[in-house]
Amino acid sequence: MGVAAYNRGSMLIRRQIDDDARPVQFAMMDELNALPKLPGAQTPFVPVQFVAGHGGWWIECPVTGRGFWYRSLRRAVQSWNVVITGWSDSEKGTWTAIPLVS
Repeated sequence: MGVAAYNRGSMLIRRQIDDDARPVQFAMMDELNALPKLPGAQTPFVPVQFVAGHGGWWIECPVTGRGFWYRSLRRAVQSWNVVITGWSDSEKGTWTAIPLVS
C-alpha cells in the first residue's frame, strides 16, 4: 500500500468518525440537566431561554424578554426547575428549557 492510499484511507476513517460523533452541545446539555437544583429553586410558567449577556447568563421569557441575570450558566440552571431541551448556534448562544414538572 502506498502513502497516498494510506492517507486516503485515514481521511475516510476520520470523516466517518466525525459524522458519527455526537455534538458537544448534547454532552453539555446532559451535564446541565444533571446539576442538582438549589433550595428554593423556582419553576417558570412557560418555556424559557438562557442567553449570554453582560458577562453572564440571562434566563428570560422569550415573549416578554424579561429575565434574571446569573454569573454562570450552571448557576442559572440550578436556580430554576427547568430541563434544557435545545440550543441555538446564534451569535449569543441561546439554550432553551421547559419547566420541570414534578
